[in-house]
Amino acid sequence: MIKSIELTRFKKYKDESFKLNSEGVSLLVGGNNAGKSTLIYALAVWEFCKMILLHEKGRSSFNHDEVGSGEGFGMSAEEFLPIAVPTLNHLWTNLKTQLSPAEKQKWRDNYPGYIMRIKCTWDYGEQRDRCLEIGLSLVNDRLFIRVTESNLIAGDHILNIVYLPTFAGVLPKENKATRAERRAYLGRGMAGSIIRNMIYDLYIEDIKIRKEILNGKTRMTENQKVQYSKRSPLQKLQDNLRNTFYSELDIEPFSEDFHTIIKVNERKVVRNSIGELETLPKSKYTPRDIITQGSGYLQWLSIFCILYSSNVDVLLLDEPDAHLHASLQSELLDRLLDAVTEDNKMQILVSTHSVEMIKQASLNIVFSMESKKYLKEETSRVAVLKGIGSEYFPKLDLLKQYKRLIFVENESDRKILSILGVKCGITMPDNVVYWANTDSHADRRRMFEELRKIIPGLKCVSLRDRDMDNPDVIGDGLEYKAISLAADSPIILLEWRRKNIESYLLCPRAIAEASGHSVDEVKQYIQQKFALAIDDDGYVEAFPPETIITLDGKHIYTKESVGLEHVYHCNKYDVAQRVNSNEVCADIKTFITRVRDLFVNE
Repeated sequence: MIKSIELTRFKKYKDESFKLNSEGVSLLVGGNNAGKSTLIYALAVWEFCKMILLHEKGRSSFNHDEVGSGEGFGMSAEEFLPIAVPTLNHLWTNLKTQLSPAEKQKWRDNYPGYIMRIKCTWDYGEQRDRCLEIGLSLVNDRLFIRVTESNLIAGDHILNIVYLPTFAGVLPKENKATRAERRAYLGRGMAGSIIRNMIYDLYIEDIKIRKEILNGKTRMTENQKVQYSKRSPLQKLQDNLRNTFYSELDIEPFSEDFHTIIKVNERKVVRNSIGELETLPKSKYTPRDIITQGSGYLQWLSIFCILYSSNVDVLLLDEPDAHLHASLQSELLDRLLDAVTEDNKMQILVSTHSVEMIKQASLNIVFSMESKKYLKEETSRVAVLKGIGSEYFPKLDLLKQYKRLIFVENESDRKILSILGVKCGITMPDNVVYWANTDSHADRRRMFEELRKIIPGLKCVSLRDRDMDNPDVIGDGLEYKAISLAADSPIILLEWRRKNIESYLLCPRAIAEASGHSVDEVKQYIQQKFALAIDDDGYVEAFPPETIITLDGKHIYTKESVGLEHVYHCNKYDVAQRVNSNEVCADIKTFITRVRDLFVNE
């Protein structure tokens, strides 16, 4: 998705560029007036202009060979709806909408009237470095827009960006909208005005998926139920609401012949005596329209209703944490990360002041608006938190309390290890600080030594994927042999014998259970697509065949169009949850045992 944004004379940025992670979640952080919302606004304006030009000029107007032909498209101030400004000239840097005579002499192209520019460069599948720049001009309170640069050709994908402001207001009643009307509302940042329409779209998709799975039958098998819950966007939304708010949606069927408004009610969910979630009967809780729910609930519903739609490439969230309790802010980040894990092509940009989200996030997804870079060191996180008015250093306080540190490469390592530890009965210890970064063992060791100067008694485990390291560098107990340490060292350096943690989750039986397919079907698919013949348990021993040592499990899970996540609609967390105790690989048990020996048996 979007890998760079270039802004010319847009609000506070006269000439600025931003390089972003092209997929996943990015938190845009900084103090007030740092530019977080400005960057979000720029993309919202780009999407709005793109939508208008697409409607008025046609798809071909974005192609490289059409740039420069024809005139720009004009609109009144009342028609410009993506963001609120007192007057349109507030979109321009220093409110200046025209070039000076000297500036005109130096202007870079043939459109000196269109001095505000918003340029996006993105990747989409095999399409690399596609770019589209839109210019804006203001003449006598009339706004003109046009394409000023493009390398697109016919057939290239143009991004669909959805902007969700802080709590998009929900209407008391909502008419059924056409697809074009819904696109228009989303393009103007008015998702709340069509939230019931979006929910109803998920409802219709749910009916279609249910029919496909049932294939004329009346009841689903257990495997089909698993498949259904993974494929249906509505069921994902319902499961999200049940577990977060103990709530679910009750959607009334809509008939064009009899109805004028879409009705979506909220129903309460409780845990029964055996801990299962069940819906309260209407005799105990009368369903009520979603508008009666709090701002936090509606904000959450808006976000995930859009997120589970299939036609969103980039989601812009402007301070989505504003109406959420601190615990829900952390939950929101986890949910967003899970969503992009399921769809690794999606990109989410989040403008936030949330201390909870910034404390929790991996450094490589926190983008500082001051430095225009992603954070690389924990000291940078301190500066960010101070910049938003917080003196709290999230890692140090806990390290001083626990004196236990585990370096991992990303948050998913912690989650998977916790799941598999429970499965095999050797649980990961509590009261441990996890620190996610991709630094080398040597760099982590240096950081650890600095931390020990202010935290006496600190102990640490550094865990890395083997990636391209030679397997011979891994010794007994997963010891990383390239760096020698004393026998009583307070830090141990460990590395997976296989390429990455995903390589320990290639268990056909668990994959089959998670996806609702048969074990034989999963094994045959892996053999056909990845030339890998594998046992039902995926080889649990510490020294499996060489092919297992060298294969890239992450690639098998995520490879576009053929990866297990795409074909079987299950991710590594789903598989980990279904691994049996005797299917947990020996290296996983070794790692957890090493951690416990260092931290627990001290």
